[in-house]
Amino acid sequence: MLGVKDIPADRTGQSQAGPNKPSNNVIRQIVIMAVTLVAIFQAGRSIIGSVNRQMYLHKQSNVLKEGQKQAEGVNKELRDGLTSYRSSSGIERLARERLNLAGPDEVIIRIGK
Repeated sequence: MLGVKDIPADRTGQSQAGPNKPSNNVIRQIVIMAVTLVAIFQAGRSIIGSVNRQMYLHKQSNVLKEGQKQAEGVNKELRDGLTSYRSSSGIERLARERLNLAGPDEVIIRIGK
């Protein structure tokens, strides 16, 4: 009677790990290497995307800071204008310039274009 050890691995009589067929260990290592390379590639892509996003956000931050400085300048001008209009001479100047009003002893002369 034949034992399990006496039966060849395939019909040709060669074992599974013969010279024409790679062993399971080599195949496993190739698969692990491929998965590792794909993971490294994806990590690199992620890092590059993150760096690009950081550069874009930094530029946007600079633009917003510049706009904030301009808005602060406009606000300062408006505050200065409000303080000048709180006095009686400032109110008279506003009435002359914007409302075309004149004082009691003044005459308005308009020149047509």
